[in-house]
Amino acid sequence: MTIGETKTLKKDNKYKNFLWGKKGDSVKIISISGNAVTYENTKGDRFPCNIKDLE
Repeated sequence: MTIGETKTLKKDNKYKNFLWGKKGDSVKIISISGNAVTYENTKGDRFPCNIKDLE
C-alpha cells in the first residue's frame, strides 16, 4: 500500500455515533502510520482508518 493509492473500504468506518465511510466506498490513501491510515473520501474529507479495513 502506498500514498496516493485508491482503495475500497471492506466495512463501515464509524466512531461512536458518527459514520465516516460506508462499506464499498472508494477512498484515496493520504498517510500511513503503523496500522493506521488517513484516507480522503470523494468529498475531500479526511478520516483515520485501520489498515486491515481496506481492500
